[in-house]
Order: sequence, then structure tokens, then C-alpha cells
Amino acid sequence: MWFGTEAGLARFDGRRTQTINDPALPAGRVMALQVDQDGSLWVGTEAGAARLTGNGFEAIKETAGKTISSIINPEPRRVLLSTEQGQVYDSRVLVVNATDTNSEIGGSRQTSTGPKEVIDTRPLLSQPLESADRDRPGPLAITSLSMSNNHLFAGTLSRGVMEIEAGAAKETQMHPMAYFVNALAQDHEGKLWVGVRSKKEEPGALSGKEPSELTRVDDPTGPVMAIRAIGKEIWIGTDGRGVFRISDKSQRFTFDGTAGGLRSDHVYAIFPDREGVIWFGTDRGVCRYDLHAPRVESIGDSSETNFVRSLFQTSSGRILAGTNRGLFVYDDEKLTWNPIAELGRNIIYATAEDKQSRLLVAAASGFYVGAKQTNNIESLTFTRLESSSGAADAAGSVRAITEFRGSTYFAIYGRGVERLDPSRSSLGWANAIASNREVISLLADGDSRLLIGTVKDGVFSSDGKTIQPEPTFDLLKGAAVRAMTRTPDGSLWFGTSGGVYLCPPQNQCSQVVANVDARFLVAFEKTNEVWCGTRGNGLLRILLDTQVGPVVSELDSEQGLPSQNVFAVLQQKKADNKDVVLIRTSRGVARYEPGKFEPSLSATRVVSKRVHALSELQGGLDLEYPQNSLLLDVTAISSRTFPEQFQYAFTLVDGSGNTVKQKLSRESQFTMEGLKPGRYTVAARAFTNDLAVSQPLSFSFTVARAPFPWTSTALAILLALALLALLWAILERRRIVATSAALVGANRELADARLNLANEAERERRRIARDLHDQTLADLRHLALMTDQIKSNGETGDKQI
Repeated sequence: MWFGTEAGLARFDGRRTQTINDPALPAGRVMALQVDQDGSLWVGTEAGAARLTGNGFEAIKETAGKTISSIINPEPRRVLLSTEQGQVYDSRVLVVNATDTNSEIGGSRQTSTGPKEVIDTRPLLSQPLESADRDRPGPLAITSLSMSNNHLFAGTLSRGVMEIEAGAAKETQMHPMAYFVNALAQDHEGKLWVGVRSKKEEPGALSGKEPSELTRVDDPTGPVMAIRAIGKEIWIGTDGRGVFRISDKSQRFTFDGTAGGLRSDHVYAIFPDREGVIWFGTDRGVCRYDLHAPRVESIGDSSETNFVRSLFQTSSGRILAGTNRGLFVYDDEKLTWNPIAELGRNIIYATAEDKQSRLLVAAASGFYVGAKQTNNIESLTFTRLESSSGAADAAGSVRAITEFRGSTYFAIYGRGVERLDPSRSSLGWANAIASNREVISLLADGDSRLLIGTVKDGVFSSDGKTIQPEPTFDLLKGAAVRAMTRTPDGSLWFGTSGGVYLCPPQNQCSQVVANVDARFLVAFEKTNEVWCGTRGNGLLRILLDTQVGPVVSELDSEQGLPSQNVFAVLQQKKADNKDVVLIRTSRGVARYEPGKFEPSLSATRVVSKRVHALSELQGGLDLEYPQNSLLLDVTAISSRTFPEQFQYAFTLVDGSGNTVKQKLSRESQFTMEGLKPGRYTVAARAFTNDLAVSQPLSFSFTVARAPFPWTSTALAILLALALLALLWAILERRRIVATSAALVGANRELADARLNLANEAERERRRIARDLHDQTLADLRHLALMTDQIKSNGETGDKQI
């Protein structure tokens, strides 16, 4: 969403408003904005005009220094721009084959670079127009442009409406004459609407086939600043009187005064977006008006009359509303609810038709069968077949009606189920107790069975003759089963006092919505979606999504419902084939048009170890090791859904297609952590408050595997070698220590041996010395003896000599 403000161009991205600062965008106030068929934005400012495409802003040089007052888009890729300097420019977007010239030795060479868009702008007037205002002479201020019946008209200040043709401007014979024109527009019938300057209490809007055939609108609009044709309606913005809405039926709607919801009564711009929401630009900001929001209708004057319990559309197209004070029929011409006199002051629970188009009414006072329908349903007469006291919860009150196998069945509270035929037979109930007969809801499950909902005994089934317990629905026992329906996929839905339950085919039942008192269920014909009316929680809309399961949105008093208690929903088709939902509440009927436009979804941030540029998503992301986490932040935009009401569904799948993680919440961030190496794909979708789903925003990324640890391996090898060296050193040390110990022992033994040897040598020496001594002594003794013998026998000796 783009806004032209006093401070320049601003953009709303779904969360915040940002001012655009771009050198190519002319400075000053933004006077005009226009989007052409290819999605390009044309901007007119006080200093010129520019065009915004996917490649950025491109200034229109011919308008430099000119104040652009209005821009219109008469045909694709073409706009007309008016200025306050009395000139009108015609800008066309052309596609040309661009070439580049490269200089070379001996000449130049031209190469084609492919097609390129260029803006061809030419003035439509040969000379700028001059003002006729004596107080403000100079260039004529052109305020607005409009193409009507193949004629280009320009609204001016001081010269009225002028027609531009063949390079000149001629004054039209306006009738009634108005010199100061602020706005021009063309409605769906081709009529020209002119907004002029006037006094505050005077009409300032004129319309007609030609400027000479204008007539004034009766409403006292005062000065008209903006006119916008929206569908078959004309919206008029005034300077001091708010906004006027003029429809084909000559109805006048006004937002005169800020009490009507406007920020200010001075409205300068009106813009309808693609979802039908009307935006108003005022001197105090921007405000919006949703044409399709709930519109409350009162059935009658009393609170009991506005307590609507049922809605039904007859085969003739008439809408019936059952209330606490009778049955009412809607008058499409007078837009009023008229009572059916014969059923006055009855509490109406349900309404239906039989094969003969007779009206069947289930009421607290009994069961009523109407006579053959006529155009005047208000005077229809009824026959009461079943009677009761008329109290809300009294035995005998008829609560539900349905068709099963060609017969009409109705539920009687406290008595069971009966079939409407001449014999008035009741269905047989096997082993019934009193609480089994407290029947409050019926559902014909095709022709296979009739489902019966009770106050506290759960759900029973019947073949049209007998009633049997249904073990499949044992989970529902203990809660009041007030509503049942079936979706196209064959799933059964049950609305109970304890919540909403879903029973898919061939699967067990589960609770979809807890802690709500469900009062009504209605299924869509083509989608697996149900509306659920509750007591205290407004209207729930439940979509069975194929990926994330049930998605629940809530429509309550904050969105315009008159009450939080919703008892029925009726779907209708308007004349333009749009869906309308009638919602019955305890305070009247509300008409609501659900939105079907897909919201736009875009990525805001993608963060891993760093913030990734959004342009990287197209080619996929590569997360380097050791990154194994990613954060995705998205933003959805829809005019009818506020940012905090969006629901976001995220799905992360791996390369094999297996779901790794899913998330459904109102948080716009999705965190993916602890991912294993491999390729992943993440997809994000946004659901509006009407459960319109956006196109998936998906991209792929790869979590890198850990690289081969060369450094760690080298370190490990070195560590192993060091350990081996240490082990070798330890072993060597132990060997050395052992050798040293052995050497010490050997030294000790050697020392002992040496000592023993020395001792032995000493002993031997001593022995030898003793022996020598003894021998010597003996020899000496012998010698002495011999000597002695010689001395005593000297003579003998001499003789012998």
C-alpha cells in the first residue's frame, strides 16, 4: 500500500509505514498516485513525476520542476499527467532494443543488450494554458483529468472544464457554469461527474453525459475535493463535510462528521483496493471503510424478537428467521422483516420444507405443518401435529427436522424421534433410558443412517426403524450434541457443549476446538470447511487443511457482530454472484460477505549466521559448517485482515520429502534449529481471517556437512607419535632403571667378591707367611741343631775335614 503525503512517498509493508527516500524520486509533496495494468506505480510530486518498476524509480525528465496534480491511466502502458503550470503530458512506455557502442582500434562496434523499456513523454498542448483568475494570474492550474466518451476533459481553477483535442484546449459550455473545478470522474454509465468549489451548505457535485448537460446533486456536499467511481456507486470526498456515497437507487449515505468513523471531515483522496475496502486520505491521516463487514439488521423492537434461533431459505428464495417471538420473513423490496401472524410468540428452533414444499416448523410449543406456500407467506396457516407447553426446555418441544430416505423425521425433546407420515410412527429405541430420548439434533448421513444427537448420551444411529448406540462416537458422551454436519471428504463434524469434534472416514474422532459451546454447524459444498456458531465465542470458521490440519478463525463482536452468541448461519448468493452469509445472533441478524482474495505474502528477514538478502532465496541458500539453524520471518498483507489476525503455516521437509517440522500460529517467525546435513525446503503460507490462503512462499537451503578434519587428523597423528615416543621413553627408562638396579646389584656382588678375594688373599698370605715362618723357623732350628752338633764334635769334625 502506497501513500502520498506532505513529507513525500510512504509505503506500508503490513507492519510499519516507511518513508521512501530515493534520489530518482522528485522531492516535495506527493500530489498524485496511479498504478497501471502492469503493476507499475506512477508518482506525481511538486517537482515532477517518476515511474516505479522492479528496477527502481525512473524520473520523467520532461516534467522536472512541474507540479503534477493528477494522473490517469486511459490504456495499458500509458498515462496522462496534468500540471499546475497549465500543461498536460502524455507518457507511453515503449520497448526498444538497447545497444552498447564499444570503441576499438580502427573504429567502433555496436552490440545488442536486449529489450529495454523507455518512457516517451510529450506535451499534449502546444502552449501552456493561462489562468483567467485576475487575483492569481499566470499559468492555469489543471486539477484533474477524465476520459469520457473518448474525449479528454480537464478540470481547472478559473476556467471550468476544458476539452483537450489536437494540441489545443477549448472551453466547454458548462451548464450550470462552475469556474473552479477540483475533481473529475466517469461512472459505469459513462456519465461525467464534476466536483467544484462551493459554499459549505451548497451542492458541489454535478453529473451529466456532457459538460453542457450537467445537473447538480441535491446533497449539500460543500466544496468537493475528490470523486471516485467504485462499481455502480459514486463516492465524493468533500472539504469539511466528510464523504458522500451515491448508489443507483438514489440512496444517500454520508460519513458527515468524525462520528461516522473518519479521522477528519476534510477528505482529499478516495481509493478502493482489490478487496473492496475504501481508503480515505484526510488532513489527519488515512482511514478505511469495509463495505463487506457485518451489517446488523433488527428483526423487531424487543430483545426476544431479535433473539434469532434459526434461518432458512425456501425453495422460492424467501428468507425465514425463527426467533423467541415467532417466525419472520424478509421482504427484499422493503428491506424489512415481517412476522408470520399464526406463529407469533412461539420459540422457533428449526424450519424446513418437505417434498410438497410445505413449510415445517419445529417450535417449543410443538410441530407445525404449513399449508401450500403462496407469495404471501406472512398470512400462511399451519396445522399443529405435536403439542407442548411452549417452554424452552419442556418435554415435547420439537428441536430438529431432517429428511431421510424420502421421509421427514423430527426430534422431540424428552420423547425421541418420530417420522412424519399418515401413521405417525415413532422409532423403536433399544434398551432406552429417559436421557436417551432427550434428542436435540438430527443428521441424515446420506441414505445409510440417521444420526441422532442427545443432551448427554452422545450420538445414536438409526436405519429408519430402530435406534442403536454408535460406539464410534463414544468420545462425545457427556456433552450435549447440538449440531452435526458432513463435509465433501466424508468427515463428520459434531458441535457439542464441550467443543467441536471431527471424525474422519476410517479414523478415530478427535477434538478440533476445545472449550467452546458449539450451537450450530454448516458445511461448505465444495471445500472441507465448516461454520460453527457458538455461545460466547462468536462465529468460528474451521478449514481442514491438507498439510497442517484444522485452521480456526473467529468472527466476533470486535469484527462487527452484534453479539458473541451465534445460533445459525445461512449462505446466500447475491445478484452479482458474490457469497453472503446471514448470521443469526441473540441480538438480531448480521449480513457478512467473506473475503476470497488471497493475501500477499513476502519474506521480511532470513537469518542464519548473517542476515541474507531476499534476492538470495531464488537460488537457494548454502549454510556453511557449522551452521545448522535458520530463522524465517514473513509478512502478509490483506485489507480486511489486521496484521495480528493472520495465521501462518510453516512446513519444513528434507530432501526425501519427509516432514521435519510444522507450525501453525499467529507468529510470523519460524525457527529451524539442530538440522542435520542435507538439503531442505521450507514453505510458508498465510491465512486471513476469512481463511483465504496465500500462495506458498518457498525456498530451499542446504546444511553443509562437516569437512574432512585434516588439521585434527594431523594433530591426532602427531599426538599418537608423541604418545608412542613417550611410551618408548617410559619403557626405556624402566629398562634403564632395571639395568641400573641390576648393575648396582652386580657392583655390590663384585664388591663383595673383591672383599672376599682380598680377605682370601690375606688369609692365604697369612697362611703362606705362617707356613714360611714355620718352615724358616724349622730350618733355623735344624741349622741350629746342626751347628750345635758341630761345636760339640769339633774334633771329629776336623778329622773329617
